[in-house]
Amino acid sequence: MKRTLIKNGHVVSMDSRVGNLPRADIVVEDDKIVEIGPNLAVTDAQVIDADGCIVMPGLIDTHRHIWQGALRAVCADWSLLDYVRGIRMNAALAFTAEDMYAAQYHGGLEAIDAGVTTVADYCHNLNTPDHAYESIRGLKESGLRTIWSYGFNRPPLAEHKFSTLEERIKFARKLAAEQFSDDSALVTMSVSPEETLFWGDDPERGVAQFALARELNVPIFWHCNSSTELNTGNRMRDVARLNELGLLGSDLVLVHLHSTDWDEWNMIADCGAGVSFTPDTELQMGMLWPSTVEAHAFGIPQSYGADITSNNSGDMFIALKMALQVARCRKLEQINGEQLKIGVPYTSEEALAWGTIEAAKAIGLEDKIGSLTPGKQADLLLLRADSLSMVGWDRSNPAGTILSQCSARNVDTVMIAGRLEKQAGQMRADTSHACKLLEDAHENVISRIGGAEALLLDRDEANAKFASIAATADPGA
Repeated sequence: MKRTLIKNGHVVSMDSRVGNLPRADIVVEDDKIVEIGPNLAVTDAQVIDADGCIVMPGLIDTHRHIWQGALRAVCADWSLLDYVRGIRMNAALAFTAEDMYAAQYHGGLEAIDAGVTTVADYCHNLNTPDHAYESIRGLKESGLRTIWSYGFNRPPLAEHKFSTLEERIKFARKLAAEQFSDDSALVTMSVSPEETLFWGDDPERGVAQFALARELNVPIFWHCNSSTELNTGNRMRDVARLNELGLLGSDLVLVHLHSTDWDEWNMIADCGAGVSFTPDTELQMGMLWPSTVEAHAFGIPQSYGADITSNNSGDMFIALKMALQVARCRKLEQINGEQLKIGVPYTSEEALAWGTIEAAKAIGLEDKIGSLTPGKQADLLLLRADSLSMVGWDRSNPAGTILSQCSARNVDTVMIAGRLEKQAGQMRADTSHACKLLEDAHENVISRIGGAEALLLDRDEANAKFASIAATADPGA
């Protein structure tokens, strides 16, 4: 048995039974937290001095496309349609399996370095079987707890390695048996069906993808009601369509959701699904504001993600802070118009929960992660509260300090399932090697495209590629 004692930290547990403890110890045995309290008498343990640190649960990112790290910030001035024609219809085709490995390995380390211990990785660029294998290998080697989504999206390749939908489904079954048979592993499987825009006139294409997830007994992460319909401007009503097809369920995490009607919010609440919002992308790209207020009103477990590092930082402190301030602004506008009000409608404690225990509930892992609770997995981080950017912090409101003052640079130590992945500001992994791999992948992808200036396809060409996917007679092509 391996035992670790984290001593004298300011514990922010996100568990109401444990509470916040100004000076306490945490005992970790193997992969689990076994005891929390002041002045614990423990022998034969590795000791980590947490004096001057806040100790909190690891952050949970429930929506990130890790593979896009090889194109960092190319989308900084793009809309959603620009993203579709630049990434989904173009750059995605240029990624080799080796590029996927580099992006996934680097992206796992990037998340850990920033205090993110769990990521739901929406991997929707599986152009060949090797793309999938290398993507998974990169994540496993990184040490990040990951829910890896088998994405059914189909870039418009000249030659397809999966000629039919059934071939893609058969390969998913093979992956599940080969790569995900151990329920205790850090990297587990989920499924991400295509968006309804790619179902064409045959809903059975989508139904089959949802059915596979239920057959494999894995969660489903799905882009849903992201915007209005591209051609008509009508509301998408994706949730209502799932309801009509009998596909709603508590195993769903629905992503984005701005264009969602009130009756659909009721459907989400009734089926017990979770939701995930990505403030950076949604505010920039025309998906408008995160639906924090609506999810809160219906009691739906909500969570957040960094989404695409081809656009956004992987710093979840930024995403949560942005979500909180936008939600406050929207709610205050609804309540008071232009009149000032004493206090705010959402607290920092609530927002910190969106990135920890509420996120764990949204993805069905609240019994395993999301809080510092004896019996749960030891996914935790130490924030240097005596640093230049945090010293003098308000001990009466640690969540307020975390939400308003912290960034990835304050993350001192990261533990995942009892394993130290970062300690005293130093990553365990060789990050210089990971950065070299990613830089090479970036250069290779850009070169295959024909240079950065060729990223954005001509609109007519992009529309033609988009239409060819949605209208194809062969659902796997």
